[in-house]
Amino acid sequence: MVRSPSISTHSAFGFLFSDKCGFSTERLILNNRRDTVESVASMAFLLAAERVQTGSFIGLDYIIGTLGISQGRHYWAFKVEPYSYMVNLGVASDSKLLEWFHNPRDTSSPRYDHDSGHDSGSEDTCYELSQPFTLLTLGMGKLFIPKTSSSSSVSTAHAASSDPGNRVLPLPQRIGVCLDYDACRVYFYDADTMRCLYERQVDCSGTMYPAFGLMGSGKIQLEEFITAKRLTF
Repeated sequence: MVRSPSISTHSAFGFLFSDKCGFSTERLILNNRRDTVESVASMAFLLAAERVQTGSFIGLDYIIGTLGISQGRHYWAFKVEPYSYMVNLGVASDSKLLEWFHNPRDTSSPRYDHDSGHDSGSEDTCYELSQPFTLLTLGMGKLFIPKTSSSSSVSTAHAASSDPGNRVLPLPQRIGVCLDYDACRVYFYDADTMRCLYERQVDCSGTMYPAFGLMGSGKIQLEEFITAKRLTF
């Protein structure tokens, strides 16, 4: 069982999606309130698909929250639409985000990739060292727990399982994230039941931001109001 921190009403972290972080306005669309982001296939995306057969790589498009975290414990929640093809979500440092947003995007090169911090396909790959970001992968109504070894700084029975099927969970209706900056740990919750799904150490070496990456069709809506009942347990 994961030992997660007690969350109080003071932990609620309110933010909007940033419209100044350098995200692709062709592929990511914000609503007027900036509490919802939708990923769509732009014309450039469709044209790039012609090159997929010859080695083109199409990456995720990232967007972050308007506010960063440099101390304390903070919690936020959101909804990912079940039809979303692929979504990465979690936290990332300001230095890592600069790297993601400002490196040239080369869709014609299969070498181009953002290191997402999760198990990207190889069942032999484990991520044990603390990094300045942690992202979970969701897609097609499922949530994927990254694989870890028993010696890692991760607490969840699903992550230590050798059976890939045990690391695939149904997508919760709402997802919560809690970053404990001072303890250098991040927690992911089913926001309806407040059950901790996954937690791990993260390198809080700078200002940390809520981070979201989308590929293909997808939609994320930030939680508008978090009640005391949901936050205290």
